[in-house]
Amino acid sequence: MTATPTAPPSSSTPDDMLYETVDCATPGRRIGIARLNRPGQLNALNLSMCQSMLDRFREWASDESIACVMLAGNGPKGFCAGGDVAEVIRQVRAGGPRRFVYGDAFFDVEYQLDALIHRYPKPFVTWAHGVDMGGGVGLSVAGSERIVTEGLKLAMPEIHIGLFPDVGGGWFLNRVPGEAGLLLAMTGAIVNEADALYARLADHAIAHARQPAFVERLAALDWTGGVAAHRARLRAFCLGFAAEAPLALPDSALRRHHDTIRGIGLQGGAEAVLAALRAAAATEPWFARPLENLAQGSPTAARVTFEYMRRCRLLGLEQVLDLDLVIAKQCQRHADFPEGVRALLIDKSRDAAWSPASFDAVDDALVDGFFAPLESA
Repeated sequence: MTATPTAPPSSSTPDDMLYETVDCATPGRRIGIARLNRPGQLNALNLSMCQSMLDRFREWASDESIACVMLAGNGPKGFCAGGDVAEVIRQVRAGGPRRFVYGDAFFDVEYQLDALIHRYPKPFVTWAHGVDMGGGVGLSVAGSERIVTEGLKLAMPEIHIGLFPDVGGGWFLNRVPGEAGLLLAMTGAIVNEADALYARLADHAIAHARQPAFVERLAALDWTGGVAAHRARLRAFCLGFAAEAPLALPDSALRRHHDTIRGIGLQGGAEAVLAALRAAAATEPWFARPLENLAQGSPTAARVTFEYMRRCRLLGLEQVLDLDLVIAKQCQRHADFPEGVRALLIDKSRDAAWSPASFDAVDDALVDGFFAPLESA
């Protein structure tokens, strides 16, 4: 990953992240627990939160007393609503020669954090409840044991703000069964805990109220031996803990509509995906919302997202995250991302004026430009 640019101070406070360690029954071993702590903002990630986690997780990776790490979110409504892109765009709209510095730094540090968790040298548990979207998904899917709870609302909703499904989306969404990853990438469709398990974006479903008991028994595990033994014991523990009180799962629309979704995901372009969604929605109501999201979202983002997913199919995680940084920097410097964030998150007027305004007006040269590294990068 690239070096972090110097950035202006963010608006976070030290309490935006909470850290604790829990002593294990195994002498000299501890569990490191990190909690996102902006419940009033659905734990949206800002630069200092990402930098704080990056620093702390690196520290715990080197600390021989830390046997396992767990990441969760505080507050009743959700794990994480994504990156605080409103702050990114406030900086852009303020103008001046440093208007892109904060955003460039934010995306760089966020993607370094995602890469670290994916490749963490110790067992890493993520616990996602309620809202889990965008940058939150980037965190939750990266753990070695990924827990979701009842009432999960998982989505990559970047189409609404003129962005693309970053945080490694081109890597993990291309691994969703039945080509459903392209549907999630292009429409921001919200899926539940059963869908997350089907889509291989989570491993276990556990009632959220059981989290304290989970932590207590996690600390009681045998943490002797090496990392491979720790991973195996943790997997067995999670499977057994979930089986003790199986969570009643809702219907999985992704599973139920597998054949139709696969047909949509195999289309040859963004316009063809839109047409296939229209055909599906004409006979099955579930597709109406994904269709509306794509039809009303940024045409440029739709075209860029389709091309992004195509290019990432055979790339490794680090290659995808490097490409994410290129595209995210370009998005800051094009019209639709600032406009989409303004309309949805800042003014909340939902009146985004996309430029270009239609799919057929987005030419290949414009799309290709998003994949070109900045000269100064």
